[in-house]
Amino acid sequence: MRRPGTVTLMCLQLLLCAPLAGCVASEAESAPKACPSGQIAEGGTCIPAGTSDFTKKQVEDSLKKYKLTAAMAGVWVDGRRVSTVASGESMTGVPVSTDMHFRIGAVAIPYLTTELLKLVDEGKLKLSDKISRWRPDLPHADEITLKMLASTTSGYSDYVQDRKFLADLYKNPFRHWTAEELVKISASKPLVKPPGSGFAYSHANWVILGDIISQVEKKPLAEVMRNEILKPLGLTQTENPSTAEITPPVLHAFDNERRVFEDATYWDPSWTLAPGAVMTGTLEDLGKSVTALGEGKLLTPESHKEQITPVSKVSPNTSYALGVAVQNTWLLQNPSFAGYQATVAYLPSKKIAIVTVATQGIGNSGTENSSTELLVSIANHVAPDTPLSAT
Repeated sequence: MRRPGTVTLMCLQLLLCAPLAGCVASEAESAPKACPSGQIAEGGTCIPAGTSDFTKKQVEDSLKKYKLTAAMAGVWVDGRRVSTVASGESMTGVPVSTDMHFRIGAVAIPYLTTELLKLVDEGKLKLSDKISRWRPDLPHADEITLKMLASTTSGYSDYVQDRKFLADLYKNPFRHWTAEELVKISASKPLVKPPGSGFAYSHANWVILGDIISQVEKKPLAEVMRNEILKPLGLTQTENPSTAEITPPVLHAFDNERRVFEDATYWDPSWTLAPGAVMTGTLEDLGKSVTALGEGKLLTPESHKEQITPVSKVSPNTSYALGVAVQNTWLLQNPSFAGYQATVAYLPSKKIAIVTVATQGIGNSGTENSSTELLVSIANHVAPDTPLSAT
């Protein structure tokens, strides 16, 4: 079972003018940024002149290279679109398009940690608060903090690794799971690590965190996410339905986890995150959201820094902060679920956002997130001095 939160891997300048004096930019300010030969300026950042063509070729080549049914990618600099491209089919005879909707999985995790940090900014809680304040029923609740949940260092076992859960899920992938069912599985297992001692990915962290946010706000999490995150960020094509529905046009997904290649588009995603944080979106909205994450748009500078500062190591190349992976200063998330694969990345120093999406094809084992390989190839072309790796 691939996890929606697998990890392998954001300046507005105001010119103040004297009254009635007028605002006249200097020649240096108005002149285009000088870039080296073969590069062009986009949003004040120099990128290779052929980035759009390069991205298109990488997407097209990925279909055969990684055995995909469909692939798409987008590149933005300082919020300006450089390229969006799609190749392949959503279904047989139905070409994929960049406006199609799909499940965004773990891309919604930074939405949860952003809302958590907004509550910190509002003085409603502290990251150091023990979760026993809201969930005294959970084991080790008086040892585990909100920050441990947000950095997935609580030590709770991951219910996705539970054999009975997997058997039940594969037996009926359309089953709707409740938060209580999911947390109970993890809570019944011993801790995999002492609280706060290191990275140990568990989907239970996000389910518990979502419940606590809902309790603090005294509203359903879905309402909180829509009003506090999606609307303020202008994510008009992102939705958090309570069912497995996806708004048309739909990017279909295919999966071979049950040892047969089948359409997995409408498998129930309720097990992936907290109810209200299970979302669908588009390539463009993912570009907007990862840019907003990188810029800390909804947070104070202090909370933004907290969100993107590494807490623990995931691998030699990658660390984990609060709901986001960090590698060589890039901010990352890479969900994978039921044949859907995606990776989002943002490089704060150059304001570069990249999003890649893929659907599994025949012959693709699904054990690796192919969209990450695709994103790495684009990122290392656009910003070769700040390279990424897929591990």
